[in-house]
Amino acid sequence: MISFKKSLAIVSTLASILLSTTAIAECPDYQAKMAADELSKAFLGKNSEVFQAAVVLKRHHPSHQKEVASYIKTGERYYTMYSIVNGSCKALFIKRTGPRS
Repeated sequence: MISFKKSLAIVSTLASILLSTTAIAECPDYQAKMAADELSKAFLGKNSEVFQAAVVLKRHHPSHQKEVASYIKTGERYYTMYSIVNGSCKALFIKRTGPRS
């Protein structure tokens, strides 16, 4: 038979494992790419379009934020836009390279 202390320890361990995985939400890669592309197109104006699929470059482990590169074309100029996407899929602009023909 399991003692009360051992059963309490097991229950608290299981509860902490379950809560730790759901406590920090993370934006899925697909939604992070879409958010970064939308922000980049808004930054460059109405005539901008995506010419290559966005890429998740890195995932910051403590904050679960993702760094995403978006590839945007406006006219004959091509830009690479870098964004940070947080857990609620809100993109924040970091920098852009640009323009190349």
